[in-house]
Amino acid sequence: MSTNQLNFTPANITSLTFNGTRETYIDSHPKSQIPNCKLQLIVGSKSKTYYLVFRKNVNGKANKKLIKLGQFPTMDLKLARDKYFAEAVNIVTDEDKFLSMKKNDGIDISDMIDFYNQRKGIKNSESFLFEEVRKHLGKTQAKNLTRYMVQDFYEPQIQNKNFHSANSRREIVQRIWNFNIAKNSSCEFLEDKKNPASWKIDEFVKVASDRKIEKYQIKPLFESIEQEAHEDKKDLLKLFFYLGQHPFTEICLMRWNQIQDDKEYPNTKWWVMEEGFHKVKNIKHSVYLHPEVLKIIEKQRGKDDTHIFTSETNRDVNNKRLPYARSGFVKQMNRIKTHLETQDIDIRCFRASITTHLREMNKGYEPSYLLGQALTGISNRVYTRSEFKPHKIEMTNAWMDFIEGCR
Repeated sequence: MSTNQLNFTPANITSLTFNGTRETYIDSHPKSQIPNCKLQLIVGSKSKTYYLVFRKNVNGKANKKLIKLGQFPTMDLKLARDKYFAEAVNIVTDEDKFLSMKKNDGIDISDMIDFYNQRKGIKNSESFLFEEVRKHLGKTQAKNLTRYMVQDFYEPQIQNKNFHSANSRREIVQRIWNFNIAKNSSCEFLEDKKNPASWKIDEFVKVASDRKIEKYQIKPLFESIEQEAHEDKKDLLKLFFYLGQHPFTEICLMRWNQIQDDKEYPNTKWWVMEEGFHKVKNIKHSVYLHPEVLKIIEKQRGKDDTHIFTSETNRDVNNKRLPYARSGFVKQMNRIKTHLETQDIDIRCFRASITTHLREMNKGYEPSYLLGQALTGISNRVYTRSEFKPHKIEMTNAWMDFIEGCR
């Protein structure tokens, strides 16, 4: 198969005939001169077919594309050139970041919200905030959105001293932007632009909740948990309270390979969270597993090779069981609140409870070690290699004894 240069015209193409071997012709007309692209015609025994050929070398590596455009005379020359031009522009703009930016001029914040909703889904509890963003910023082109426009969006809440509401609006814009940058290829041109909602609100200060499960509520809490029909969720609720670790990002995602022995402390089992798994990302965190906790964990043997707790109903596209999600405990917590005759608690209170009650024992316990919390002025990475395991064992046993005494 040979290649020839030819100024394509309808007459020239009609005159081309098959001479025993396929012939390739490249259009030399000025309209077809697009960087790294060629309009090609292959003449065979039964057809004459137009192709777009793209070939570009980047750092010694060839990037090639071949796109079939259509056959002559079904597709006339003018139509073939028009289609060639459109396809070539798409390829070239995808290759060039500046052109890609110009190509995507029309993407606005409303488009980004739609993409977020299609791929991730907007919770009912947050739909109002997303619609507020759409209402005030939706028609703004993403490339034109500035920090000052975002600040103007939540300024009315600042004026009313409603700093939590202002921050909620800021965080929604920040989340929409980050998600599209990470997942939406059409937003590639925004990669070098700082998130316009990343500037914090000076007046907003997150205050940790002081809510906890009081001592007198522990017995009715466990009575309520025991009434749950779903065995796995019953056990997970107990672990949320026993362990005090983050319920959904840690306990629900606990893996079998994280359950380990410790030669220094014979006959003990530890839940070892690697760096990046624990919420304090730059440390490894180990949790002593009390025998009562181990009983609950061992009940799950054989259900899944990776995760300890997996849902029968929550599965991936390959029908593999997935870990339990936050949304799976709403009904259970509502029943617990009703049983305790209070709406002023939630699962986050479980973590606060272990911290508060251990400190109130007046034994010098520091629960931050037990929960893997970052301590002001202390760097686990630089200043110490200790995992405070004797301290963790003592605190865990004291906590489990305290719960048993309340039940």
